Amino acid sequence: MSSDIPPPLGERIKGLFEPAPLMTWAMSHYIRVCVEAVFQKGEILAPILATRRLRDEAFGRFWVEFSTPAQNAPPPTTTIANEEDSPQPSKNAHGSSDLIPPLLKAANGIILDIGPGTGTQMPLLRSPSITAIYGPEPCVGLHAQLARRAAAEGLADKYYILPSGAASSELLPALRETGTGVVDEYERTGKGIFDTIICVRVLCSVPEMEKTVDELYTLLKPGGKVLVTEHVVNPWRTAKGSILARIAQGVYQLLGWSFFIGDCALDRDTESVLRKVADRDGGWEVVDLERSFSWTAMPYISGTLVKKSD
Repeated sequence: MSSDIPPPLGERIKGLFEPAPLMTWAMSHYIRVCVEAVFQKGEILAPILATRRLRDEAFGRFWVEFSTPAQNAPPPTTTIANEEDSPQPSKNAHGSSDLIPPLLKAANGIILDIGPGTGTQMPLLRSPSITAIYGPEPCVGLHAQLARRAAAEGLADKYYILPSGAASSELLPALRETGTGVVDEYERTGKGIFDTIICVRVLCSVPEMEKTVDELYTLLKPGGKVLVTEHVVNPWRTAKGSILARIAQGVYQLLGWSFFIGDCALDRDTESVLRKVADRDGGWEVVDLERSFSWTAMPYISGTLVKKSD
């Protein structure tokens, strides 16, 4: 599609409704989990007293289906992006998943793969230049499938599944528990642990995103890079943004998007947070971020940020 031609009206309208089937899908799992708890397990008050547990179980089931197309219909894809609005390696991207393969080709060294879910990105992380991968995944219901995927991809000997989130208060103890000594030098010098940090569809749901991103920046080695593909708040004030899509994001949030989709938020300004976190060092050495699908209720940023070397 020519960069001079905006997306057709039909594509713009479809972009407003993209989150709806995902939310309905996740909601159906939550209802099913609540019904099982009440009628099969006899936990009559579980929907009231154990909401967090039921939400985690339901989201785990949803995410397994969402990330395993063979078990279900493929998930909806984002509308076609125009060339100027997409990352350079993915000008013909039809969905957000198309942004990920060219991005992860740059991963190397010791990697932090934040929120790996069921491990759908593992086939892209088999480069011999990768020495170790640490995957903090707080949803323990996904760990079994994550372990199976690591074994299937031949990564079992260098993929470490961590039962933690991305916050340092959880992450560092989990890293110590691996027994690999990966945190030893960091504790001696404070100069970082990871050569590559991967953030794919995860910063939308981490608690206290600004604080977590700041901590991740600290854990990145000088010269290390962050590879990011994240859906963000619609840039409605720009020429390619959409005020209708921004309103739609707010409506989905009010209808319970975050509740059913693992604390995900559609309206985070993740790009600004990522850009600002390096200000204390005079900025990033390289910032190569591009926007895609800016007319939809799920616009994306994708690209690379490189920390300044010593």
